[in-house]
Amino acid sequence: MKLPDVNVKLVAASLAVALALLFGGNALVRMTRVSIPVERALRQMAEVKSYSIESTPYGAVLNVELGDVSELSETVMKVTMAAAHLAGRDGVWIRILDSRDDTLRDVYHRLHFSLQEAIATGSFEDLERTSEQSAREAGISGARIVVDSEYVYVSMSHGASRLYEVVPRRPYETGAVTGSTSVARSDSRSFGAAGGVRIW
Repeated sequence: MKLPDVNVKLVAASLAVALALLFGGNALVRMTRVSIPVERALRQMAEVKSYSIESTPYGAVLNVELGDVSELSETVMKVTMAAAHLAGRDGVWIRILDSRDDTLRDVYHRLHFSLQEAIATGSFEDLERTSEQSAREAGISGARIVVDSEYVYVSMSHGASRLYEVVPRRPYETGAVTGSTSVARSDSRSFGAAGGVRIW
């Protein structure tokens, strides 16, 4: 049996065009159905100074730099709702960026032990007193701690500098270990089968 003459160049060009359309179409769909809604939601938030989206082996990371925030827990909830568009099976991490200075870093460092103790015991009264005392000693007037069922939100201001920390009250499941400002992404399955949104 004799095969018809095949123009190898034409087949290769057709294959290249088909692959380009396939991958380009996927990128276009992702951009229009995922990235654009996230960007639209974040642009409407006055407290968001800038944002970027990056891909990692453990899912997407939404970097959000915050400016002046009156209620950190509400802002994080709005950012989380916007980030839900990015949360596929691999999940999405939200990394909160701020403009902290050395004074704010020092106060948060002194507060960190009390913060972890409060999370471990579930008693946050001493944490509030400790944070007020540490802030007062450093000349910081805008220190605030808010607790909900998932996170402890710490916000402080010192002049034009701002510190925002969102600390999980419970360690993330399988493969994720919590720290003061980050979560170690040691297992791509750390979000579970359904994906989700996590604070970095």
